[in-house]
Amino acid sequence: MGSRLRKVVILFGLFFLPVKGAVWNPEVPSMNGLPRFTEPIPNVTVVLGRDAEIPCVVDNLGSYRAAWIKVKTKAILTIYHHVITRNYRISLKESDNRNFLLHIKDVQESDRGGYMCQLNTIPMISQVGYLDVLIPPDIIVDKSTADMVTREGSNVTLECKAKGYPEPGITWRREDGEPIPLTQGSGHKIINISHEGEKLNITRVTRLHMGAYLCIASNGVPPSVSRRILLHVHFPPVLWVPSQLVGAQLWQDVTLDCHTEAYPQSINYWDREDGRMIISNEKYKVTLKYKSYKVHMRLTIRNIQKDDFGAYSCLTRNSLGMTEGSIKLYELSPPTSAVSNDAAGGFKLINGDFPKHQSLGSEKSSKGFENGNKLGPQAGTGGSSVVTFQRSMLFCCLVRILANHMWKTT
Repeated sequence: MGSRLRKVVILFGLFFLPVKGAVWNPEVPSMNGLPRFTEPIPNVTVVLGRDAEIPCVVDNLGSYRAAWIKVKTKAILTIYHHVITRNYRISLKESDNRNFLLHIKDVQESDRGGYMCQLNTIPMISQVGYLDVLIPPDIIVDKSTADMVTREGSNVTLECKAKGYPEPGITWRREDGEPIPLTQGSGHKIINISHEGEKLNITRVTRLHMGAYLCIASNGVPPSVSRRILLHVHFPPVLWVPSQLVGAQLWQDVTLDCHTEAYPQSINYWDREDGRMIISNEKYKVTLKYKSYKVHMRLTIRNIQKDDFGAYSCLTRNSLGMTEGSIKLYELSPPTSAVSNDAAGGFKLINGDFPKHQSLGSEKSSKGFENGNKLGPQAGTGGSSVVTFQRSMLFCCLVRILANHMWKTT
C-alpha cells in the first residue's frame, strides 16, 4: 500500500512539475516545440452495459504528460501510461506517446458526463469530450397497474410507468389486436387500435373491453419492453336462442343451440320441461364451446322417439345471476309417398311435393289411369249407352214428323 502511494505521489509530481523553458503559445505551438491536440475529443454515445472508448491524440508531447480527468468529480483517472483510479473498468488502450485512448468497460449510468484530456504545459491545456449513456426502457412494476377486476358500467384507469434514458414513451394495445373503444371528454366515442400515454382511461367499461392489454415502453434504445395487464369485467349471464321452434321426424337426430355470455365463467346445462337435467349418454350429446366470456351450447338428440318431443331449456348461471332459454321440439310429418308416372297422367312427382292435406284422388277415380291414357272396360260400356240413347231420340223424331204429315193429308 505504501509503495503504491509513493508511486502515485511521484506521478503527480512528474505531471505537475513545470518543464524548464517551456512556454506555450496556442497560436504557434509547432515553432516552440510545445505539444498540441491534433483533433477535438469527440462526444461518445453508448448503450448501458457496452464498452466505450474516448480518444485523445497529441502531437509533440515530448517530456510532457497527458492525463484523463473526470470533469464532474475532478477525479484523476490516468497519468501518461498509468491508471490512477481504482475503478477496474477503466484502462488505457493503445497508449503510446501520441494516442491516449480511454477505455471504459461495461458502461454504467454513473459514467455519464464529461472527460478531460489535460496536458501539463504552462499554462495547462485541455480538451473535453462528453460520454452519453443510453438506457433501454424498463417498466416500474410497483408504480404500474396490476390485473384488475371491475363491474360492467364502471370507470377504469390503467396506468403504466417506465424509466430509461431518454425518457420512454408508453403505447397501449390489446393483446388480441382488437381496437380499444374509448370515450372522449365530449362524450364522443372513438375506436383506436392503440393509445399513447401513461394512463388508459375507459369510461363505462363493457364486456367488449375485457381482455389482456399490453403496456409497451420504448425510447429508441432496443429492446422495447411490455407489461401484460388483464382486465376482467364482471356481468350477469345473458342468453339467446337462434331458433325457439325446431321440427324433427321420428328416428332422426336433431341438434338444439343456445348462446350465452357471462363473467365470471358460468355453469351451463340443459334440462327437460319436467326439470330433469340432461347429461351426455347414448341418447344425448351435450357440447360446450368456449371463447372468452362466450359459450356456445349444443344438445344433440339421437334417434328421436315420441316421448322426445316437447320443451327443452338451456340454463346458465354465475355468482351474479342466472337466465334460461326455451326451445320447443315438435314432430314433423313424414314425406308423402311417391306417385308413379302413369298414375299422374304422364307427370313424374317426388315425395313431399304435395302437403299432407292435399289428396291424389280416390281409388275409383284413379282406375281409369291404370293402363295409361287408354280407357278401361267401364269406359267402353258407358260409351255404348250414349250411342243407343241418341239413336232412340232420332227414331222418335222421325216417327213424330211422319205422323204429322199423315194427319195433314187426311
